[in-house]
Amino acid sequence: MVDATTSPLRSAEASPHVHALTAGRMRASVRPLDGGRLASLWREEPGGGRTDVLVPMPETGFDPLFWPKAGTYPLVPFSNRIRAAAFRFGETPVALASHPAAAPHALHGFCQMRPWTVTRRSQAQVEMRYRHVPESAPDAWPWEFEALQRITLDASGVIHEIGVESRAASPMPIGLGLHPYFAVSPGDRIRFAADAVWKADADGCGRELLTLTGSARLHDSRHGEDEVTTYHAGWGGTASLDRRDGTQVVIAASAPLDHLVFHVPAGGRYLCLEPVSHVADAFNLAASGKAGTGARVLRAGEAISASMWIELA
Repeated sequence: MVDATTSPLRSAEASPHVHALTAGRMRASVRPLDGGRLASLWREEPGGGRTDVLVPMPETGFDPLFWPKAGTYPLVPFSNRIRAAAFRFGETPVALASHPAAAPHALHGFCQMRPWTVTRRSQAQVEMRYRHVPESAPDAWPWEFEALQRITLDASGVIHEIGVESRAASPMPIGLGLHPYFAVSPGDRIRFAADAVWKADADGCGRELLTLTGSARLHDSRHGEDEVTTYHAGWGGTASLDRRDGTQVVIAASAPLDHLVFHVPAGGRYLCLEPVSHVADAFNLAASGKAGTGARVLRAGEAISASMWIELA
Protein backbone atom coordinates (compact mmCIF):
# COMPACT_ATOMS: atom_id res chain seq x y z
CA MET A 1 0.00 0.00 0.00
CA VAL A 2 1.30 3.43 -0.96
CA ASP A 3 1.55 6.04 1.76
CA ALA A 4 -0.82 8.88 0.88
CA THR A 5 1.08 11.45 2.91
CA THR A 6 2.27 14.36 0.78
CA SER A 7 4.75 13.02 -1.73
CA PRO A 8 6.46 14.13 -4.94
CA LEU A 9 4.55 14.12 -8.18
CA ARG A 10 4.16 10.68 -9.67
CA SER A 11 6.36 9.81 -12.60
CA ALA A 12 4.76 9.29 -15.99
CA GLU A 13 4.23 5.55 -15.60
CA ALA A 14 1.16 3.44 -16.18
CA SER A 15 -0.65 2.89 -12.89
CA PRO A 16 -0.24 -0.68 -11.59
CA HIS A 17 -3.37 -0.40 -9.42
CA VAL A 18 -6.69 0.00 -11.21
CA HIS A 19 -9.82 -0.93 -9.25
CA ALA A 20 -12.79 -2.16 -11.30
CA LEU A 21 -16.34 -1.54 -10.02
CA THR A 22 -19.50 -3.27 -11.21
CA ALA A 23 -23.23 -2.86 -10.48
CA GLY A 24 -25.81 -4.28 -12.86
CA ARG A 25 -24.79 -3.10 -16.32
CA MET A 26 -22.79 -0.17 -14.96
CA ARG A 27 -18.98 -0.31 -14.93
CA ALA A 28 -16.28 2.00 -13.59
CA SER A 29 -12.56 2.03 -12.94
CA VAL A 30 -10.72 3.94 -10.21
CA ARG A 31 -7.01 4.82 -10.15
CA PRO A 32 -6.04 5.85 -6.60
CA LEU A 33 -2.32 6.25 -7.32
CA ASP A 34 -3.01 8.59 -10.24
CA GLY A 35 -4.52 11.39 -8.20
CA GLY A 36 -7.52 9.52 -6.82
CA ARG A 37 -9.28 9.54 -10.19
CA LEU A 38 -12.51 7.98 -11.33
CA ALA A 39 -10.87 6.89 -14.58
CA SER A 40 -13.90 5.66 -16.51
CA LEU A 41 -17.65 5.23 -16.22
CA TRP A 42 -19.76 3.33 -18.72
CA ARG A 43 -22.79 1.12 -19.25
CA GLU A 44 -22.57 -2.29 -20.86
CA GLU A 45 -25.05 -2.58 -23.73
CA PRO A 46 -26.75 -5.65 -25.20
CA GLY A 47 -24.63 -7.15 -27.94
CA GLY A 48 -21.32 -6.29 -26.29
CA GLY A 49 -21.20 -2.53 -26.87
CA ARG A 50 -20.68 0.15 -24.22
CA THR A 51 -21.93 3.67 -23.59
CA ASP A 52 -19.21 5.86 -22.11
CA VAL A 53 -20.53 8.50 -19.74
CA LEU A 54 -17.11 9.99 -19.02
CA VAL A 55 -14.23 10.27 -21.46
CA PRO A 56 -12.16 7.20 -20.47
CA MET A 57 -8.61 7.77 -19.32
CA PRO A 58 -5.89 6.13 -21.43
CA GLU A 59 -4.19 3.19 -19.74
CA THR A 60 -0.74 4.69 -20.31
CA GLY A 61 1.08 6.89 -17.82
CA PHE A 62 1.02 10.68 -17.94
CA ASP A 63 2.78 13.75 -16.64
CA PRO A 64 0.79 14.69 -13.50
CA LEU A 65 1.17 18.40 -14.31
CA PHE A 66 -0.47 17.84 -17.70
CA TRP A 67 -3.13 15.27 -16.92
CA PRO A 68 -5.36 13.68 -19.56
CA LYS A 69 -8.69 15.41 -20.11
CA ALA A 70 -10.68 12.37 -19.02
CA GLY A 71 -12.42 10.74 -16.07
CA THR A 72 -13.12 12.74 -12.92
CA TYR A 73 -10.59 14.12 -10.46
CA PRO A 74 -10.88 15.76 -7.03
CA LEU A 75 -10.53 19.51 -6.50
CA VAL A 76 -8.93 19.99 -3.07
CA PRO A 77 -8.18 22.31 -1.27
CA PHE A 78 -9.45 24.74 -3.90
CA SER A 79 -11.03 24.82 -7.34
CA ASN A 80 -9.84 26.58 -10.45
CA ARG A 81 -7.42 29.51 -10.25
CA ILE A 82 -5.81 31.53 -7.48
CA ARG A 83 -4.53 34.73 -9.01
CA ALA A 84 -0.73 34.95 -9.10
CA ALA A 85 -0.68 31.83 -6.87
CA ALA A 86 -0.98 34.03 -3.78
CA PHE A 87 -3.56 35.39 -1.35
CA ARG A 88 -3.86 36.72 2.18
CA PHE A 89 -5.76 34.85 4.86
CA GLY A 90 -6.30 37.34 7.64
CA GLU A 91 -2.83 38.68 8.33
CA THR A 92 -1.08 35.67 6.80
CA PRO A 93 0.36 35.93 3.27
CA VAL A 94 0.10 32.61 1.41
CA ALA A 95 2.34 31.80 -1.56
CA LEU A 96 1.61 28.69 -3.63
CA ALA A 97 3.22 26.97 -6.59
CA SER A 98 1.90 28.21 -9.92
CA HIS A 99 0.73 25.71 -12.49
CA PRO A 100 2.48 25.75 -15.89
CA ALA A 101 -0.83 25.48 -17.74
CA ALA A 102 -2.13 28.61 -15.99
CA ALA A 103 1.03 30.48 -14.96
CA PRO A 104 1.42 32.67 -13.02
CA HIS A 105 -1.71 31.36 -11.30
CA ALA A 106 -2.28 28.29 -9.14
CA LEU A 107 -4.76 25.81 -10.60
CA HIS A 108 -7.18 23.19 -9.22
CA GLY A 109 -5.37 22.45 -5.96
CA PHE A 110 -2.86 19.61 -6.04
CA CYS A 111 -4.51 16.47 -4.67
CA GLN A 112 -5.17 15.20 -8.21
CA MET A 113 -1.37 15.07 -8.61
CA ARG A 114 -0.72 12.92 -5.54
CA PRO A 115 -1.30 9.22 -4.79
CA TRP A 116 -4.27 8.31 -2.60
CA THR A 117 -4.53 5.34 -0.24
CA VAL A 118 -7.41 2.87 -0.56
CA THR A 119 -9.01 2.40 2.87
CA ARG A 120 -12.05 0.33 1.87
CA ARG A 121 -13.05 -1.61 -1.21
CA SER A 122 -15.92 -3.80 -2.39
CA GLN A 123 -17.35 -4.88 -5.73
CA ALA A 124 -19.19 -1.59 -6.15
CA GLN A 125 -17.27 0.86 -3.95
CA VAL A 126 -13.82 2.31 -3.37
CA GLU A 127 -12.95 4.61 -0.46
CA MET A 128 -9.59 6.39 -0.51
CA ARG A 129 -7.80 9.06 1.47
CA TYR A 130 -5.04 11.60 1.02
CA ARG A 131 -3.15 13.16 3.97
CA HIS A 132 -1.37 16.45 3.40
CA VAL A 133 1.57 17.35 5.63
CA PRO A 134 2.67 20.89 4.75
CA GLU A 135 6.28 20.43 5.86
CA SER A 136 6.73 18.09 2.88
CA ALA A 137 5.38 20.57 0.34
CA PRO A 138 5.07 24.10 1.79
CA ASP A 139 4.26 25.67 -1.58
CA ALA A 140 1.31 23.31 -2.07
CA TRP A 141 -0.72 24.34 1.02
CA PRO A 142 0.53 25.55 4.41
CA TRP A 143 -2.20 23.80 6.45
CA GLU A 144 -2.49 20.13 7.32
CA PHE A 145 -5.62 18.25 6.26
CA GLU A 146 -6.98 14.87 5.27
CA ALA A 147 -9.19 14.39 2.23
CA LEU A 148 -11.55 11.51 1.54
CA GLN A 149 -13.30 10.22 -1.56
CA ARG A 150 -15.91 7.47 -1.66
CA ILE A 151 -17.00 6.29 -5.10
CA THR A 152 -20.05 4.00 -5.15
CA LEU A 153 -21.51 2.44 -8.26
CA ASP A 154 -25.15 1.38 -8.53
CA ALA A 155 -27.34 0.05 -11.32
CA SER A 156 -28.08 3.54 -12.69
CA GLY A 157 -24.81 5.41 -12.19
CA VAL A 158 -22.34 6.58 -9.57
CA ILE A 159 -22.29 8.51 -6.29
CA HIS A 160 -19.03 10.40 -5.82
CA GLU A 161 -18.51 11.71 -2.28
CA ILE A 162 -15.69 14.05 -1.33
CA GLY A 163 -14.71 15.56 2.01
CA VAL A 164 -11.92 17.40 3.82
CA GLU A 165 -11.09 17.44 7.52
CA SER A 166 -8.73 20.05 8.92
CA ARG A 167 -5.77 18.71 10.88
CA ALA A 168 -4.29 22.18 11.27
CA ALA A 169 -3.88 23.90 14.61
CA SER A 170 -5.34 27.16 13.26
CA PRO A 171 -8.23 28.03 10.89
CA MET A 172 -7.65 27.46 7.20
CA PRO A 173 -9.50 28.47 4.02
CA ILE A 174 -11.03 25.63 2.05
CA GLY A 175 -12.65 24.85 -1.25
CA LEU A 176 -13.57 21.58 -2.91
CA GLY A 177 -15.31 20.12 -5.91
CA LEU A 178 -15.18 17.50 -8.64
CA HIS A 179 -13.99 17.83 -12.22
CA PRO A 180 -15.69 15.37 -14.62
CA TYR A 181 -15.08 15.17 -18.37
CA PHE A 182 -18.30 14.05 -20.05
CA ALA A 183 -18.31 12.18 -23.36
CA VAL A 184 -20.34 14.24 -25.83
CA SER A 185 -21.07 14.74 -29.52
CA PRO A 186 -22.08 17.82 -31.50
CA GLY A 187 -25.71 18.68 -30.92
CA ASP A 188 -26.04 17.11 -27.47
CA ARG A 189 -28.29 19.27 -25.28
CA ILE A 190 -27.14 20.69 -21.90
CA ARG A 191 -29.61 22.24 -19.46
CA PHE A 192 -29.43 23.70 -15.94
CA ALA A 193 -30.52 26.79 -14.03
CA ALA A 194 -28.52 29.30 -11.98
CA ASP A 195 -29.28 32.44 -9.98
CA ALA A 196 -26.11 34.31 -10.97
CA VAL A 197 -23.02 34.22 -13.14
CA TRP A 198 -19.54 35.50 -12.40
CA LYS A 199 -18.00 37.78 -14.99
CA ALA A 200 -14.39 36.63 -15.45
CA ASP A 201 -11.28 38.34 -16.79
CA ALA A 202 -8.89 37.15 -19.48
CA ASP A 203 -6.94 35.15 -16.88
CA GLY A 204 -10.00 33.08 -15.97
CA CYS A 205 -10.43 34.65 -12.53
CA GLY A 206 -13.79 35.81 -11.23
CA ARG A 207 -14.33 39.57 -11.09
CA GLU A 208 -18.01 40.50 -10.65
CA LEU A 209 -21.16 38.63 -9.65
CA LEU A 210 -24.15 39.33 -11.92
CA THR A 211 -27.64 38.33 -10.78
CA LEU A 212 -29.83 36.50 -13.30
CA THR A 213 -33.63 36.70 -13.42
CA GLY A 214 -36.43 35.19 -15.47
CA SER A 215 -35.41 33.19 -18.51
CA ALA A 216 -31.79 34.36 -18.13
CA ARG A 217 -31.50 31.86 -15.26
CA LEU A 218 -32.02 28.96 -17.66
CA HIS A 219 -29.06 27.56 -19.54
CA ASP A 220 -30.12 25.54 -22.59
CA SER A 221 -27.44 24.94 -25.20
CA ARG A 222 -26.27 22.48 -27.83
CA HIS A 223 -22.76 21.10 -27.62
CA GLY A 224 -20.47 22.54 -30.27
CA GLU A 225 -16.85 23.21 -31.13
CA ASP A 226 -16.53 26.77 -29.81
CA GLU A 227 -14.53 27.28 -26.61
CA VAL A 228 -16.72 28.39 -23.71
CA THR A 229 -16.06 28.79 -19.98
CA THR A 230 -18.61 30.29 -17.60
CA TYR A 231 -18.84 30.40 -13.79
CA HIS A 232 -22.35 29.99 -12.37
CA ALA A 233 -23.50 30.55 -8.79
CA GLY A 234 -26.63 29.38 -7.04
CA TRP A 235 -27.27 26.72 -9.64
CA GLY A 236 -30.21 24.44 -8.97
CA GLY A 237 -28.05 21.43 -8.11
CA THR A 238 -29.22 19.43 -11.13
CA ALA A 239 -28.11 19.48 -14.77
CA SER A 240 -29.14 17.28 -17.67
CA LEU A 241 -27.25 16.11 -20.72
CA ASP A 242 -29.49 14.76 -23.47
CA ARG A 243 -27.28 13.02 -25.98
CA ARG A 244 -28.16 12.49 -29.61
CA ASP A 245 -27.53 8.75 -29.19
CA GLY A 246 -30.62 8.65 -26.94
CA THR A 247 -28.73 8.55 -23.64
CA GLN A 248 -29.89 10.95 -20.92
CA VAL A 249 -27.35 11.78 -18.22
CA VAL A 250 -28.43 13.59 -15.05
CA ILE A 251 -25.79 15.31 -12.93
CA ALA A 252 -26.70 16.39 -9.40
CA ALA A 253 -24.71 17.76 -6.48
CA SER A 254 -25.31 18.56 -2.83
CA ALA A 255 -24.40 21.66 -0.86
CA PRO A 256 -21.90 23.21 -0.53
CA LEU A 257 -21.24 22.60 -4.24
CA ASP A 258 -23.50 25.49 -5.20
CA HIS A 259 -21.21 26.86 -7.92
CA LEU A 260 -20.93 25.25 -11.36
CA VAL A 261 -18.19 25.61 -13.95
CA PHE A 262 -19.37 25.06 -17.53
CA HIS A 263 -16.49 24.43 -19.93
CA VAL A 264 -16.16 23.33 -23.54
CA PRO A 265 -12.67 23.32 -25.08
CA ALA A 266 -11.94 24.53 -28.59
CA GLY A 267 -12.95 21.69 -30.87
CA GLY A 268 -15.52 20.35 -28.37
CA ARG A 269 -13.80 17.05 -27.59
CA TYR A 270 -15.47 16.89 -24.15
CA LEU A 271 -17.80 18.76 -21.81
CA CYS A 272 -16.99 19.77 -18.23
CA LEU A 273 -19.79 20.42 -15.75
CA GLU A 274 -17.87 20.92 -12.51
CA PRO A 275 -19.82 21.25 -9.25
CA VAL A 276 -17.61 23.28 -6.91
CA SER A 277 -17.92 25.21 -3.67
CA HIS A 278 -16.56 28.55 -4.87
CA VAL A 279 -15.76 30.76 -7.83
CA ALA A 280 -12.29 31.00 -9.39
CA ASP A 281 -9.98 33.14 -7.21
CA ALA A 282 -12.50 33.09 -4.35
CA PHE A 283 -9.94 33.62 -1.58
CA ASN A 284 -8.63 36.87 -3.08
CA LEU A 285 -12.13 38.06 -3.93
CA ALA A 286 -13.35 37.36 -0.39
CA ALA A 287 -10.33 39.15 1.09
CA SER A 288 -11.21 42.21 -1.01
CA GLY A 289 -14.74 42.25 0.41
CA LYS A 290 -16.64 40.58 -2.45
CA ALA A 291 -19.74 38.65 -1.37
CA GLY A 292 -20.99 35.36 -2.77
CA THR A 293 -17.57 33.90 -3.57
CA GLY A 294 -18.17 30.60 -1.76
CA ALA A 295 -14.88 30.89 0.15
CA ARG A 296 -15.11 28.98 3.44
CA VAL A 297 -13.04 28.44 6.57
CA LEU A 298 -12.41 25.26 8.54
CA ARG A 299 -11.36 25.51 12.16
CA ALA A 300 -9.19 22.88 13.81
CA GLY A 301 -10.91 19.50 13.59
CA GLU A 302 -13.80 20.74 11.42
CA ALA A 303 -14.78 19.00 8.20
CA ILE A 304 -16.67 19.75 5.00
CA SER A 305 -18.16 17.23 2.58
CA ALA A 306 -20.36 16.98 -0.50
CA SER A 307 -21.60 14.53 -3.10
CA MET A 308 -22.09 14.38 -6.84
CA TRP A 309 -24.46 11.93 -8.55
CA ILE A 310 -24.22 10.90 -12.18
CA GLU A 311 -27.18 8.84 -13.38
CA LEU A 312 -28.26 7.41 -16.70
CA ALA A 313 -31.99 7.64 -17.38
